[in-house]
Amino acid sequence: MAKYERPEYTVLLSEEPFELREYRDFYIVEYENANDPDVDSGFGTLFRYISKDNQANRKISMTVPVIQEMSEERTKMAFVVPKAEWEDIPQPNSPALTVKKFANGLFAVIQYGGYSNDRKERDMLEKLAQWVQEKKYQPASNYMLASFNAPFVPPMFRHNEIMVRVATDQESTK
Repeated sequence: MAKYERPEYTVLLSEEPFELREYRDFYIVEYENANDPDVDSGFGTLFRYISKDNQANRKISMTVPVIQEMSEERTKMAFVVPKAEWEDIPQPNSPALTVKKFANGLFAVIQYGGYSNDRKERDMLEKLAQWVQEKKYQPASNYMLASFNAPFVPPMFRHNEIMVRVATDQESTK
């Protein structure tokens, strides 16, 4: 995991397995396709983008995590753009991909290992939601699944996170 670039953040509070992080701005390439609500083609489309299927025909370094939005209506999946590309991010060839800025902010995060699945993700989301409520934060986005490992990484070495943008009580009343 350490060999791949990841977004920059500062840990403001750590209560294992939870963290409150302040992320700096970064860029993503987001997959969204109304005809593919389970993002079955998302990873492949994003992988092709970083493997030269972009308007610059340029290979882009792999980063972590792959971020997947967790929502009822539609699921989105995103690749984090390496910092070296920010000045000239290649535009996607696929109409299902969009370059976007992921704005800085506060995020509550729960970390867990092993293979991720729907049941485990629901359990972790519920634990994170409870922690967010206990800390008196307000969710300010959909929850997101952050995956850090290739499929062949053994379960004991896997790292996953569920995260959500949060606002404090003072911020949400402004």
